[in-house]
Amino acid sequence: MNEEMVKYVQEIGGEETGLLRVTTKSIIIKIVESKIATIQRLNSQYYFLSVRKGNRGYMGRIGNLNEKPQLNPMDFYPIMTKNEREYKLVRQSNIQSLFDDLSPLLSLLTESEYPLYGIVSLDSVERALVNSKGFNGLESNYSISGYFRAKNKDFSGQWAFSSNKFEPSIVKESIKRANELASITGNYQLSDGKYTVVLSPLVMGNLMESVARMASGYSIISGMSMLKPGEKTASEIFTLLDTPKEDRPNAWGFDDEGTFTYNKPIIDKGVFGTPLLNNEIAQIFKTNTTGNAGWIFPSAWNLEVKEGDVSFESLLSGNNVVFINNVWYTRFQNYAEGDFSTVCRDATVVYNEGKPLGVVGRVRIADNLKRLLLNIENLSKERYSVRWWDAPMQGVYPYALVKDVRLTLA
Repeated sequence: MNEEMVKYVQEIGGEETGLLRVTTKSIIIKIVESKIATIQRLNSQYYFLSVRKGNRGYMGRIGNLNEKPQLNPMDFYPIMTKNEREYKLVRQSNIQSLFDDLSPLLSLLTESEYPLYGIVSLDSVERALVNSKGFNGLESNYSISGYFRAKNKDFSGQWAFSSNKFEPSIVKESIKRANELASITGNYQLSDGKYTVVLSPLVMGNLMESVARMASGYSIISGMSMLKPGEKTASEIFTLLDTPKEDRPNAWGFDDEGTFTYNKPIIDKGVFGTPLLNNEIAQIFKTNTTGNAGWIFPSAWNLEVKEGDVSFESLLSGNNVVFINNVWYTRFQNYAEGDFSTVCRDATVVYNEGKPLGVVGRVRIADNLKRLLLNIENLSKERYSVRWWDAPMQGVYPYALVKDVRLTLA
């Protein structure tokens, strides 16, 4: 297995060598006004090479094994895991058949009450890793993901989905939810202030990706994180997990250094536990890798927020509750403190005792992410697997009821 890569690692020498190959095959379908506008097919293969000789590390990227590597010296370099075994997992999925015949999917993408816009992506990814400490791994995975925006004149709604298998019902349900949100009309005036809000799974996906980046040990040591190990960071009802071993998109059995992955809490019942680590950063924290390499920057594989015990509808039963369908352009003014802002898009709706009063104009969440996590009061039983362009990390999320969120006119 990976014979050419094994030979390459042996020939290049070095005291610490890793060769990672990533092969991708993708189809990107663009929908405009409920019509298939474009279909793109993209294929790529590239290698990452890391070598240590003496006290110097070198890293580079090559297109094939016959290409002479252009290696850049690095003071901070990967440390490969001593894991003397082969690992192979080639997953099967009905997504494979769509690469030959897209018609079962395309027939679903034009069935919409309102004009529909969006992107659907099919991805086949294979990772192969050989290192100088005995590891030889090969793994593949498939995924389908997409987001849809339904436009009802001046009003709109969006929904997203992701899965490692093609299920027409999931695609239909996503389009249906986008349409239902777009059907909410009427204007409502909102002033700057603090409100009880309900964040949709799409919003949760966007914000939890920021939390996961801050959970990286690299972010912590570089001062780009509001998280401190052992500190209460969120409400006691909130648990955020990294779940590479679940049957989901971006599930992988080994990381980029040859460590086997495992499911782990990032924030457990409100407390930030062990940072996400690779071998070299684990040394700084005086502990072991968490199987999240990432050469240089360890990161989560995919995310999950534990469900609550109430229905989505019950979250809207209070007075002047603001439901936020979607956010774009999340930006941090201070990573170390967690100060951020993000623009609310599509159906930002004010509810009173479960009934919609109207859609507000462009507003912005301008608050502190740690305070927002601490102010989570309830989570829904319903959860959704989502991935989209402004939340590209795979995740499974409930709706979240959060008190005293600061909203400003955008």
